[in-house]
Amino acid sequence: MTPAAPSIVGRSAELRAVGDALDAVEAGTFAAVAVEGEPGIGKTRLLDELRAAARSRGQVVLDGAGAEFERDAPFGVVVDALDGFLADTDGDLSRALEPDALDELERIFPALRSPGAAPTAAVGDERYRVHRAVRLLLERLAATRPLVIVLDDVHWADDASLEVIASVLRRPPAARVLLALAFRSGEASRRLEVALAAAGVVRLGLRPLSEPESHRLLGDRVAGPARDALYREAGGNPFYLEQLARSAGGGAEHAGDGDAAGGGA
Repeated sequence: MTPAAPSIVGRSAELRAVGDALDAVEAGTFAAVAVEGEPGIGKTRLLDELRAAARSRGQVVLDGAGAEFERDAPFGVVVDALDGFLADTDGDLSRALEPDALDELERIFPALRSPGAAPTAAVGDERYRVHRAVRLLLERLAATRPLVIVLDDVHWADDASLEVIASVLRRPPAARVLLALAFRSGEASRRLEVALAAAGVVRLGLRPLSEPESHRLLGDRVAGPARDALYREAGGNPFYLEQLARSAGGGAEHAGDGDAAGGGA
């Protein structure tokens, strides 16, 4: 039987930072974490740990992601994260939010829109109203339980979503909300970089695994010179390391695509 690999390898400092952010939200404040790294370095894997930890605390977790070929859809990442949850509110928002804010939110979220209406990007003064409405929405959604919003692949986010993210980071909701983002190194737009410069954003740059950490990840599946060779070929990238181990016949029953113990996208 193939020995199980550790749940996540080489990310102790990052896990502590994630725990600190969850603690801050539980204590009643807004928090923001941005995870950066090359493909396969473990961004998605770290976000998985964050989700699991948040759910174990009874926090509400909502997920969204950017998509390379959907960057023309306004508010696409924000809709991906929130719309399904809003569809289950059964009119609660209509009673909890002021009519002007609901009007602005209908521009963004299909769950709140009349059938057949299309989303529209905000321009000029409309941006302020849309961003204010989103802030009020987040405060409402986090009124009873802490809210964790996880947005992956934000380097592919549309401009309207990036503007919403920037607004939330600059003027955080007065609520127990954690915004966690992940993006590829070197692929962040200028708009995203400016957003992440907001005060209080904790940025976590994921480095390649060291050789001892890579050996821990592989465990007993690969040994001796072969293990050293895999480390050199993968360059400490956990996802590539897992795939090379699978190709060598040592990890086919353990590692799925993007699911390395220290890896992922």
